[in-house]
Amino acid sequence: MLLRLNIKNFAILENIELDFHNGLTVLSGESGAGKSMIIEAINYLYGKRASQDDIRYDTEGSLIEGVFDFPDTPRISGLLEQFNIGQDELYIVRREIMQNKKSIIKINNHMITLTQLRTIMEEVVSIFAQSSQQDALDKGKHILYLDKFLDIQNEAIFDSYQKDYSDYLAITQKIEELEYRDRNRIESLELYQHQFQEISALELKDNEESALEEELEYLMNFEKVFDSLRFIKDILSSERSPQGTLYDLNQQLESLSQYNSEFKQYGPTIMDSYFIIQELESHITANIASMDYDEQRLNDIQMRLNSINFLKRKYNKTYEELILYMEELDDDIQELENISHSFEKLNSEKEALLDNMEENAKALHNFRNERKHFLESRIQKELMDLEMSQVDFEIKIKQGKFHQLGYSDIQFMISTNRGEPLKEMNKVASGGEMSRVMLAVKSIFTEYDQQSLLILDEIDTGVSGGVATKMAEKMKILSRGRQVLVISHLPQAAAISDQHLYITKESDKGRTITNTEYLTDDDHIYEIARMLSGQDVTEAALLNARSLIKTNTTVD
Repeated sequence: MLLRLNIKNFAILENIELDFHNGLTVLSGESGAGKSMIIEAINYLYGKRASQDDIRYDTEGSLIEGVFDFPDTPRISGLLEQFNIGQDELYIVRREIMQNKKSIIKINNHMITLTQLRTIMEEVVSIFAQSSQQDALDKGKHILYLDKFLDIQNEAIFDSYQKDYSDYLAITQKIEELEYRDRNRIESLELYQHQFQEISALELKDNEESALEEELEYLMNFEKVFDSLRFIKDILSSERSPQGTLYDLNQQLESLSQYNSEFKQYGPTIMDSYFIIQELESHITANIASMDYDEQRLNDIQMRLNSINFLKRKYNKTYEELILYMEELDDDIQELENISHSFEKLNSEKEALLDNMEENAKALHNFRNERKHFLESRIQKELMDLEMSQVDFEIKIKQGKFHQLGYSDIQFMISTNRGEPLKEMNKVASGGEMSRVMLAVKSIFTEYDQQSLLILDEIDTGVSGGVATKMAEKMKILSRGRQVLVISHLPQAAAISDQHLYITKESDKGRTITNTEYLTDDDHIYEIARMLSGQDVTEAALLNARSLIKTNTTVD
């Protein structure tokens, strides 16, 4: 849920600090006061793409910050871990929208991307506005509603279809690529063969380049190496050689140890050094004896490395990548030379996947057909509760083309008047009816959602009377298990609210600013009276407001 919201320099919202509470909070106020901009600010915390048009005029940028108590779900925990955000009791979500700079997004001071923010907040907030009615009219969304209600994603057959469909798309793409290459097969084959011959002619071996470079370094510094070896040899062969000195030192220590045992401990270490130097002298002597400067070998190495570096530059690859590329070229050549066999193999795999998809898609199609009546009944019941007693609702399912969810083509059909045929919702329902359809759908699916905050932005537009009362009651029921924020012009919704937030605007130094306040009981009554009667609040309107509040306290 949302505990606190801070907004600075966002449109007409200059500096707003709001605390929010559990239950149903209704936002009301005069038109243009900034109610929708408060919801729009929350929309930014939800993951809306930033627009500099929303920055308050003559300011450097906007700041929107929300303190949230995230739902304790495995999904949320997994996302926080995935995005390297430490788990905490509360989460501060922050958006900074700057003039001529990129927007900054943080959760608990951890920088995240817009996509990551949206992915997390979809598990926290659900926003329903008048524009969301398009979801119900969008035929493509209907299968998502049905599948969510039926929990089809947890069926084994769904996972099987998803895998087959993914593999099918991959093989289809590979066949298309092969067809493209076949159209250019001769040219491609000649190019691949030329490149393969050019690289393979060098007979590259693993780790050869580093070995050649090491040998080249040795030959180019032959004189320095020889002088160093000779110098060390002279020291080790001198009259006062280190090994001789160590030997004499050990002899004296052994003699001394007979009279003072604390010197005995140094003997083994000194003798170890003596033997190491003896071994070093043998190694130096052998190296000097075997040293032979080979100028031809130096030239050969330089030519070999020049050839390797030429190919590295030409193909823009490292030595190791050249070897891998040669192997890839060999595979491509074999594939192009045997392209008909490749086509046959891939098409055979594609046909097998199609058979599996057909079987699984049919099972999913039957699953939906056999259980769709459960959702039909629930939606019809919810609509009847919203004073649509003449409504008839049906989920039409037919077989279509393969898609990610099967081959079911799903369309919500509705008739709002008895005796009228069922038609697609966008051809039948009015604005007020669509508001009720969306509220009915949301009433059902909040049972399956984990979000702790639901925002309803003027979805009750176009309704009044008994329908308005029923819609308000639905909003109250929705607030039983979650925090609900509602922008509403309905006195019925205000009367049933747990908190009533009133939004006003005023001019200050030639600028418009928005003010907010939670209404006291008396102000709450007065505002409902204003919503009932308009600006002229009479004593009769106040009596009606009190009566409406009293009547609606029975809704739990």
